[in-house]
Amino acid sequence: MDFRELTIDFLKRFKIAFNDEMQSIFKRFTHHWLLWILPLMIFILIGSIFSKGVLYDLPVGVVDQDKSILSKQIIRDLNAGAHADIINFDISINEAEKALARAKIYALLYIPPNFEADVLAGRQPTPIFYYNALFYSAGLYSIMDYSGLIAQFNSQLRSVLAAKAGVAIPKLAQANLNYDGLFNASGNSMYFQQFSALVHIIQLFVVALTIHILGRLPNRTRPSYPFVLGKLAPYTLWYTMLLIFEIALLVLYSQARVSGNPFYMLIVGLFYVMAAQSLGILLFTFTRSTIDAYSFIGLLVGLALTYSGVVVPELSMPWIARVISSIEPLTYALNKLFDLFLRHASFRSVLKTCAILSIYPIIITLLVRKRLVKRLNQEGTI
Repeated sequence: MDFRELTIDFLKRFKIAFNDEMQSIFKRFTHHWLLWILPLMIFILIGSIFSKGVLYDLPVGVVDQDKSILSKQIIRDLNAGAHADIINFDISINEAEKALARAKIYALLYIPPNFEADVLAGRQPTPIFYYNALFYSAGLYSIMDYSGLIAQFNSQLRSVLAAKAGVAIPKLAQANLNYDGLFNASGNSMYFQQFSALVHIIQLFVVALTIHILGRLPNRTRPSYPFVLGKLAPYTLWYTMLLIFEIALLVLYSQARVSGNPFYMLIVGLFYVMAAQSLGILLFTFTRSTIDAYSFIGLLVGLALTYSGVVVPELSMPWIARVISSIEPLTYALNKLFDLFLRHASFRSVLKTCAILSIYPIIITLLVRKRLVKRLNQEGTI
């Protein structure tokens, strides 16, 4: 057959499978769980976890070995901030370290002896602020007020030390900062964590349902690749709309402002779902049974969560982790969707992201096109 006949035959098989699946998409109770019940339940659960917003009044230990007016003022001002609730350990550094290790406190401020005297003498002593990195958000938020506090003290003491030394302070440039509220992770990481979790969870359900559909095909009909794509197409559209619906709920709940074009989000979401489905096809094709394919979902989800920038920023990763991050479709989809919140991303940049996401279905199609049919026939004989 020539190319035109092959195309017509492909579309005919695709249409038959698509229409057949559309008629039975909600007739199976398992599909209800995977298509909307569990995704929405997890969405509500994640929303309730992050409903408190930014973390406040986190327990922070202090070991003050100076007991001076300056050290007490630092402790008092730090306690007056929004994020730290000071617990004084007197001079017992060992007791404070044990409390930090047991997560009874999330951070520990150590002020060395002769701190005030060294400051007034211009010797630049160094108070040390530790935080428990195992509690990423809590530990980070517990020290958030400290940098601003130290900057304020430096500004106040700068003039005192300069006057004492008889040195004129050079005039600093005056900078005016104008800003507007954005759906911005730098202002509130809770937004980013909730948003990224939402996009990440969609991938989990897309891959799981793709494997479920492929595992049922041998029991119903003689499979072919166009037929398989037609069977999966209704779920591509469904999960794309579900992703956009959940993002819309998140925006309304958070009272966020979307700077980019919402239609671009729909396009990126569509290609992201297709990339996730292709990963499901890959897992099913190169495993011996449906159960084996399900077991690898955990590995896929773990890699996506670890290396997509959700847990650790990409710029903080070693080069090998960045390579793994560049392989994950979640990395590109998450970056572009979040970029559409922050600024007016161009249509060209959206097309670039979609082109990258389309590489996954294309390459996986080339890898599994013949093997998938054999795998489906093998599933039918198990």
